[in-house]
Amino acid sequence: MEPAELETQRLALEKMVAYTSRLGEINTAGLPLQTHPFAETGTNRLRDDLVTNEDHAAELTAAAPDSKDAYFRVPRTIEE
Repeated sequence: MEPAELETQRLALEKMVAYTSRLGEINTAGLPLQTHPFAETGTNRLRDDLVTNEDHAAELTAAAPDSKDAYFRVPRTIEE
């Protein structure tokens, strides 16, 4: 890295550290602890991990010029 780039990065990092230090100065006394903005409503912030589509591998690979099982076969591009 060039000296000018290093200086630019140093200044940017210095600004970030100064900003995060200022966050520690905010008076949060008396505020309730929160782990998530919707914690009080009981709303789950994470969705259920449900499968919403079907397996179409057989249909998709049927149209391929070369396939094996549920995979497309492609020509080797890296020589050993």
